[in-house]
Amino acid sequence: MESSISQLLYVVLGVPIVFSILAVSNLFGKNLLHHLSRLSAVIVGAAVFRIMMIFNPGQPYQGTYLLLDALSLWMMIIVTLLYLAFAFTAEAYLDRDTNIRYGYLRRFSYLEGRFYALSHIFVWTMLLVVLVNNLGLMWVTIEATTLVSALLVAFKFTKTSLEAAWKYVMVCTVGICLALLGTILVYYAQLQAVGQDMPLDWVYLTAHAQELNPALAKIAFCFLFVGYGTKVGLAPMHAWLPDAHSESPALTSGLLSGSLCICAIYVLLRNVVILMPTVGASFISGICVGFGLLTIGLAVPFVVVQRDIKRMLAYSSMENFGLMAVGLGIFLPTAVEAGLLHMLNHALVKYALFYTAGTIMETYATKNMMRIHGMLKQSPRTAIVWLLGIAGILGMPPIGVFFSKFHIIASLFSAGSMWRGILALMLLAGIVIGILYHAMRMLGGQPTRKSAGELMGFMDTAAVFTLLILSGAISATIHELPFLGPILQESVKIVMGGAL
Repeated sequence: MESSISQLLYVVLGVPIVFSILAVSNLFGKNLLHHLSRLSAVIVGAAVFRIMMIFNPGQPYQGTYLLLDALSLWMMIIVTLLYLAFAFTAEAYLDRDTNIRYGYLRRFSYLEGRFYALSHIFVWTMLLVVLVNNLGLMWVTIEATTLVSALLVAFKFTKTSLEAAWKYVMVCTVGICLALLGTILVYYAQLQAVGQDMPLDWVYLTAHAQELNPALAKIAFCFLFVGYGTKVGLAPMHAWLPDAHSESPALTSGLLSGSLCICAIYVLLRNVVILMPTVGASFISGICVGFGLLTIGLAVPFVVVQRDIKRMLAYSSMENFGLMAVGLGIFLPTAVEAGLLHMLNHALVKYALFYTAGTIMETYATKNMMRIHGMLKQSPRTAIVWLLGIAGILGMPPIGVFFSKFHIIASLFSAGSMWRGILALMLLAGIVIGILYHAMRMLGGQPTRKSAGELMGFMDTAAVFTLLILSGAISATIHELPFLGPILQESVKIVMGGAL
């Protein structure tokens, strides 16, 4: 079985790179490029599905540089689902940008191959993040995601996109430098406790976690939390997030919000499992829950007064990342499970929303939600997709976010934190009011432009609907699903391992 998993992992990591080389070479026409992109994503998706079928969650695979356990497989599934979503929505989005009068690719069509190459390399770096077995290599791969995604944020090379990319690189690089310092402190604690054998190897450090110096571990955790928390977009280190999401192409925004930020959470969790036995659950829990609630609280006023459609979704992402920090920081099995499930739900729903928002922006030629009206009359199918996505991200059934949000909030009360549970409910209510107000204004009222029919085609509409339906179906039946259920349960055990 190990040889089969090893071969499949080579496929998962090799195919995106091969396609990127082909795409940037400009040897293929646009139509063939679209087909090759979808083929690459399907091959990777099939390999990941095959890994799910043969993988025993209780028996991790460990290679020289790679580690595949239940937690890394759970994250790989999320990244792969968004990879497939990107592949099946990219053609419609890029063709639309090519055909509209003010589209960027209409003027620079030769850059389409470059966009595809950067996007597939971006996915490759995220797959590397969740598969490497060394804390130092995790830091390196997280930094690689920053460099590649910055090129995508600045892809249109406008003044605002360059400014957003610069802010993204500067803020995240400062954060990543702090995370590097935390990683160095973990290595120093390892040297003091168990020597220099297998430096920063996650499996080895987990086995010797009890022997680390508590004072060093606490300082290391603080640096790691600030560093990787900056990459996630937790307040007050979130300044890059609204600008980057607003200025990057909608396809990139979906990948940034849906999978990149949760990769940073994943790396932070890997460090938490090592540091928890010596630092203590209460110390880490207080920081995670406190900053999680702060992040949600800071997002509320910006959502209410927002006019930019993608910035509104970016602040919604802040709310959800804060909620993940709360759920994962409570350290109850139900809360951790809900936090991991919320990663999946948020990724699927937020990609659908960013894609739909990008389509609306291109058609209406504006980011300002106050100038968009009458979508239900002019584009009912697109309007329904938008409404379902908005309802889903706000935690309304039957979309999966409802299930994970409910269990996270319920866990706050179960943990005896009634005042924090009430505060979280009040803050989430503010988010609901703000986003619903803007979304309903867009759907209702009298149209302000001539009708251009539906904004999305069959392929991208089907892909977006699939994401929304998949979110609800997985969340409602997660414990009965033959592969995903055991993987999620074993992932909870890995995260809780440091707290037990």
